[in-house]
Amino acid sequence: MAQTRFYKGNSSYTSDILYTWDGKSLYKGNSSYSSDIILNISGNRVYRGRSSYSSDILYNMDGPIPLPILIMIL
Repeated sequence: MAQTRFYKGNSSYTSDILYTWDGKSLYKGNSSYSSDIILNISGNRVYRGRSSYSSDILYNMDGPIPLPILIMIL
């Protein structure tokens, strides 16, 4: 699966990666380790970290969430 990386400012250096998005989870920096998941999407819910427990639901949506909106949630 392709990953999208978000860089600080006008940089494209690996050391300036703020977030990595794999289509389901948002990771800290250039990571793809499950321990670095900031939030994840399952169905129409956004969860804190790698959790899928109802107590960790941050947002519930009635449609797909655009990636720029997801970043603004942070």
